[in-house]
Amino acid sequence: MDINENLEDRVETIVFLSKEQLTVEELAKFYEIELSKMEEILLNLKEKRKTSGINVKIENGMIMLVSNPLYGEDVKRFFNPEMKIKKLTRSTMETLAIIAYKGPITKTEIEQIRGVSVEKTMANLLEKNLVYISGKKKTIGTPNLYEVTEDFYSYLSINDKTELPGFEQYEKIELLYKMKEEENGEIPESIMEKLEKKAETEVEDETE
Repeated sequence: MDINENLEDRVETIVFLSKEQLTVEELAKFYEIELSKMEEILLNLKEKRKTSGINVKIENGMIMLVSNPLYGEDVKRFFNPEMKIKKLTRSTMETLAIIAYKGPITKTEIEQIRGVSVEKTMANLLEKNLVYISGKKKTIGTPNLYEVTEDFYSYLSINDKTELPGFEQYEKIELLYKMKEEENGEIPESIMEKLEKKAETEVEDETE
């Protein structure tokens, strides 16, 4: 038996059974191998599971098993059939768009961009499972970092943030901070239009 393949299976088992998010570094130390080797194993595992119902997600050194975004509509309809993005206000969608493009991001950073408190908005997005706490920022107070969930990506029928409208261009600059200075902090209309179009589609579906 190929030892690398066997190690992939063992790593997958640990990730599956872990109740908390694991780091690449933790697994490398546990199996006493180089960090680069563990990264290679995880990337192979991620590629192997790409077409399955459960995918491996590696982001900011954290590893987790997530549902395949391609089947997100099934998951949403089965577990949370009442959740409709049309129930979100435009203000809430703007906050969601900031997190989608800029995440991982803290609540304070979002408020600096928007210029208003987002306390209630964040609670709403967390409740609807459109954003999640992905870690802590290593700064004073160690505030929570927020990112959009797989539910958000599946809702837009995309796999990850690289497929967001205009992401490739925005990735090359300090997106929302620069926009705050040059364009009064307006949110990219491309993603707002896509969110609103999706909401309108759901309204039409309900009236048929």
